[in-house]
Amino acid sequence: MNAPVNIGNADFAALLRQTGLKSGLQPGLSEGPSSILPSESLFVLEAHREPPFRPWLDNAGYRFAAWARRWRNPLNALRQRSQRVLDAALAYHQLDDQALREVLQRVAGECRIAAGPDGHEGPEADDAMAAAAAAVMRVSGLTPHAEQLMGALTLLRGEIAEMATGEGKTLTATMAAIAAAWRGWPVHVLTANDYLAARDAELAARLFAFCGLSVTHIDGATPLGSRAAAYRHDVVYTTAKELLGDFLRDQLALGRVPTRSGFSLRCIGQGGDATYPGVVMRGLSQVIVDEADSVLIDEAVTPLIISSERPDDTLEQAAIGAVQMARKLEPEIHFNLNRPLRHVSLTQEGRDRVEAMASHFSAFWQSPARAHELAEQALYAIHLLELNRHFVIRDEEIVLVDELTGRLAEQRTLSLGMQQVLEVAHGLPVSPPTEVSARRSFQRFFRLFPKMGGMTGTADEARSELLGVYRLATVRIPTHRPVQRSFLPLQVFRHEDDKFDAIVRAAIGMATAGRAVLIGMRSVCTSEALHARLCAIDPALGARVPLLHAVNHALETGIVARAGEAGSIVIATNMAGRGTDIALDEPVRQAGGLHVIIGEPNDLARIDRQLMGRCARQGDPGTVQCFACADDELFRRFLPGLLLHFWNARLDHGLGAGSASGVASGIGAMMAPWLLKLAQARAEKRSFRQRKQILEQDTQLDRTGF
Repeated sequence: MNAPVNIGNADFAALLRQTGLKSGLQPGLSEGPSSILPSESLFVLEAHREPPFRPWLDNAGYRFAAWARRWRNPLNALRQRSQRVLDAALAYHQLDDQALREVLQRVAGECRIAAGPDGHEGPEADDAMAAAAAAVMRVSGLTPHAEQLMGALTLLRGEIAEMATGEGKTLTATMAAIAAAWRGWPVHVLTANDYLAARDAELAARLFAFCGLSVTHIDGATPLGSRAAAYRHDVVYTTAKELLGDFLRDQLALGRVPTRSGFSLRCIGQGGDATYPGVVMRGLSQVIVDEADSVLIDEAVTPLIISSERPDDTLEQAAIGAVQMARKLEPEIHFNLNRPLRHVSLTQEGRDRVEAMASHFSAFWQSPARAHELAEQALYAIHLLELNRHFVIRDEEIVLVDELTGRLAEQRTLSLGMQQVLEVAHGLPVSPPTEVSARRSFQRFFRLFPKMGGMTGTADEARSELLGVYRLATVRIPTHRPVQRSFLPLQVFRHEDDKFDAIVRAAIGMATAGRAVLIGMRSVCTSEALHARLCAIDPALGARVPLLHAVNHALETGIVARAGEAGSIVIATNMAGRGTDIALDEPVRQAGGLHVIIGEPNDLARIDRQLMGRCARQGDPGTVQCFACADDELFRRFLPGLLLHFWNARLDHGLGAGSASGVASGIGAMMAPWLLKLAQARAEKRSFRQRKQILEQDTQLDRTGF
């Protein structure tokens, strides 16, 4: 019997690979039950019913209870509980294989009897978690530590566990999924992207099999015809957009959701057959969300829409005419641009000019209001949507870039004709417009789950919104080892060129000292500009420095695998901030660990903190330094104009006092930390208003149809 040792994500993955993991569970290849029980179909229908309206007093009471619970400091009780679970798991681990399997079967039976579809936690939860932990010990030979069990218990209870990077969130979610799946109801584990869903399902397949459970994953490549069989598994790893997409397709297949009486009459009419053609899911019960703030907060800005193509030659011709018309308009004469707010507006002279040029359009688009709308859309596409920042061109198609994650938003398109206008503006084939078949915001979708738990390294900043929208309290789980992360002083510059030069010098200095360096930038455009500056200063080094961004995301695994080597420098967008663990070589660890450079502050402090979390994981040393300048998009967009003008003047005055490196000094430099917090606070407030508006619009649309 293997001696138990502590375990993290990387150790867990390596051990399972060494034990000869073969998942063999590809979506759609496993056979599900040949018939569906009426009770199961009723459960599916229940998932498509809107939850009851929650009055404001009920919400206020829930907020007060969560606030009071936070001040009672639940960590002490949670730690004591996790220690009892760990002691029980160690006792189970002493049993032989046959006896342990009998324990697992007994615990699974008790969970199935005690639990309902709402996932209410009973006294069997601790025993289930202990059995799951014992299974981890037996399969991998490693022992989950108490903090991982604290996180798993938090997930099972239906709360958000804030766990630092490298604390083993993958294993934490796996143990919680095992305990939840033993209840017999569907369990969905949501990851940040398709790659992580496939990876986590494959890594955990042998463990789930030992516990008597089946697991699979669903990604964008999973055929629609194979998804019903995939959802018959006990645990399904997937992404939020895939799960909501299947939910909406099921809703279309169901049509108007029948009442229980209507369902009974339908079964009688079909000779007792309770199936609904085209429905693939088993219903909604427990969901575990990895990177919960990204999925529940950031991605909630855009509702998911199921659409179908509707060719419209009139719209295509209007898009072509709009671009031609926009290119004849002069800035500040015919239109005004507000780049910080990404807004374009026609002047009175511009409106007159547009109306005159719109005379050759079809009658529908000759209306002044519609002609103005077309012109403003074309101006927005030409002047405010930037190539390699907001979108990339691949195979003669527009692919949008998610600015918060830095990844390609493969299945996302612009609406209201903007997609066609953007394609015309860049000389690409015009795609046919689409019409909406079904839509739903992520906020409303996740509120349908009876039990939801989540984990992330940056939940604290979103604590209030998670509680108000989803009724999810946040628990900050302590780290297993003390954090050894050091923060170097903020470097402030007046101009971006000076900032880039300073970043390159700092990165080369750290790499020469034997450190590994990760530089985080906001966009493809700025990351490539910084790489070009590095190549200009040191061509030999620049040729060896990889770029990790949305365009070459397929190289992510290989780049991350080498990012912890001594002397390595990696330039990446925000996609390096989530779902990637950088393993350090021992010489790098001895030299001071990974050095993270934030080359461009993000709109949200959470995104910066995610990038900081790449270093100093699991007790390793590491350092972080932020570089900022007045040209950064965050300051240009979210600082009040007068304040930004005053700051620029102070920065210029500080440079005039003498600074060969371009580093600001004096009052301008002293103001920078405060202005950074102010700009990020204003950005977060604006994002929150957008999400709130989308939720209200989605609710209104569902109730009234318009």
